[in-house]
Formats: sequence, structure tokens, C-alpha cells
Amino acid sequence: MFGRLVGKQLTGVAIALPEGRIRNFSVGQPVLVELWNAPGERLPGVIREISPAADAQTRTYAARVNLVGDAAASVELGQSARVYMQDAAAAELSVPLSAIQRGANGASAVWVVDPATGKARSQAVQLGRYGETDVPVLGGLKADDWVVAAGGHLLRSGQVVVPVDRDNRPVLARPAAPPAPQAD
Repeated sequence: MFGRLVGKQLTGVAIALPEGRIRNFSVGQPVLVELWNAPGERLPGVIREISPAADAQTRTYAARVNLVGDAAASVELGQSARVYMQDAAAAELSVPLSAIQRGANGASAVWVVDPATGKARSQAVQLGRYGETDVPVLGGLKADDWVVAAGGHLLRSGQVVVPVDRDNRPVLARPAAPPAPQAD
């Protein structure tokens, strides 16, 4: 999709969505924005609004995409951009719905545990379309991250947690300490 940057308060891109594919788009859906003057550099964005009716002549729905985070600071009004819709089916990672929390500035986040220290920290994530039990993670996580699947609403940053398996048995998050030297 092609678009043009508009509005400095909420830096965003105005785009037109094809009528035949409108069901593939929703408010809150993550996208990537590539400015024409910075080819290859894709900035995170999210669909902010979609017109409720198609334009009678073009048969497209007007939509607005907001740039997320620091990405907005690097753009100027009137620049042209290309918007890429992220394919949730292509996402390699997914998390249970119970893992999703509201992070800083209302963005989606999950709690991640450092296996070496056992300490939890909030991690911002970009999500695909929500499924019945889980949601694809399009950005913000690595495949080997330890994600808190339940009880995240009770955590604080830096809190030490004890990871458990499905049978509620503790999982060794860090290597066992060597035995203490014995006095002679």
C-alpha cells in the first residue's frame, strides 16, 4: 500500500485499503512503514482507524496508520511511504492470550524471565491477529525468551520468579551452583 505522512501530533500515514480485502485489516493491527527516502528501513506502525464505508468511485476504504515509539521522530510531514501488512500466519512465535499485558504507553507487552537471574522484566511486543487461545508475536521476542504465561498482572520489574512446567514442578532456570568447598 502507498501512503503519505499526515498530522504531526500522531505521526501517521494515510492509506487506502482495497474493498475486496477489507476483512484482512483491523484497528490495532501491526504494520511496517517504509519511507521512500529510506528504502529497506521499516518502521513499526499500527492501524489507527478504518473508514466504515468504501469510497464510491475507488472502492477503497480510507485508513490511518500511526507510527509507534521513536519511529515518529525521524519522519517529516508530506513524505511518501509504503505500508506493509504483517502476515500473522508467517509468524514463528506465539504466546498464550493470558501472557499479554498492557505495557508502557498502552502498548502490548509480555513478562520475560532472565534464566540466569530468575528476574522478570516487561518486554514490549508487536502482535498479529488474536486467535482463540494464542496470538502470533511479530516482533519484540526471541525464540529462546522465557515468557510468563499466567499471573503477569501480579509481577513487578526485577521480581524473582520460579519457573514451573505444566505439572507445576520447578524448572531449573540457571545452572546449579557448584558445591561449596568443605573445610578440612
